[in-house]
Amino acid sequence: METLKNIRLFIKVVQAGSFSAAGRLIGLSPASVSRQINALEHALGVRLIYRTSRKLTLTEVGQMYFERASDIINELDALESVVSEHQTKPRGLLHVHTRVSIGTRLLSSALPAFNEHFPEIKVKLWLTEESRDLIEHKIDVAIRLGNLDEPSLAVRKLWDASQRIIFASPTYLATHPIIDRPDDLLQHSCLTYLDGRFDDGSAMWRLRNRAGTKDLRVTGPIQVNNPELVRECALANMGLGLLPKWCIWDELQSGRLVHVLPDWQTSPTTFDHNIYAVYERSRYVPLKVRTFVNFLVGFFANRKDGATSATDFEPLFGIDDPEDRRHLETEWSTM
Repeated sequence: METLKNIRLFIKVVQAGSFSAAGRLIGLSPASVSRQINALEHALGVRLIYRTSRKLTLTEVGQMYFERASDIINELDALESVVSEHQTKPRGLLHVHTRVSIGTRLLSSALPAFNEHFPEIKVKLWLTEESRDLIEHKIDVAIRLGNLDEPSLAVRKLWDASQRIIFASPTYLATHPIIDRPDDLLQHSCLTYLDGRFDDGSAMWRLRNRAGTKDLRVTGPIQVNNPELVRECALANMGLGLLPKWCIWDELQSGRLVHVLPDWQTSPTTFDHNIYAVYERSRYVPLKVRTFVNFLVGFFANRKDGATSATDFEPLFGIDDPEDRRHLETEWSTM
């Protein structure tokens, strides 16, 4: 145990840059820190650090020892955390990142139920339209939309969000030409999502049925990178929009928006689109992360088509269910 203590101190010295700085962090004098590092070097039979009056410099073997020791200590700390979690409830601060639309339309319904089940996990939710690097921004879980190929991250599919529809307000449809077939869209104002493919404000909408696929270059009075604004502009009778059905479910149910060309599948890019939870790949995934991801899997699995409010969901399963726990433990053990 004394050797392990000295290894931790050695790592702290390297990170702090001096004996005195490391000593201040842990409440030891520089002389005491120096003695313990000397003891570690003596036990190993090698010099780890060159000492001068101005700075510390790692030897070649010291650099190798620091890198390997840091990995081992991190693994040991993670293992101790996992073992201790078996005796405790999931708790702690959970950093989550996702798009604005997913946060406001989907997680806003999941979070109250999650808090009810796991009140000791505090969620810090960060909403942006751009992806964020998990490690750089210290994000525990990101909820992402699209077909992901990120081998450096653990990825778990939450839901198939493929269904997208063309929609408009009843007022707009009543005051503009009838839309019976895809080509009719070219005579209408289309509220398009900004994806960077075209510089002239136009967008490509793809439609398909049993007869085949048709691509249309559409344009309109506004192009934005936020689905909330597309929906609001459609409600203001500005034109036709194209969004995932879950983004406008409430408005469809109330009749404020109407599904256009319901016999055609529609998409601005690919027809296959899913929602995923991604998190750092590790042998020891923190309990708070496992709990949150497993909860979301149950949340989406029990979700009625298009539902976005808390009353539209069936009871959620949790990690206390024996069958779910067996499934979860098997999945994490194979990572």
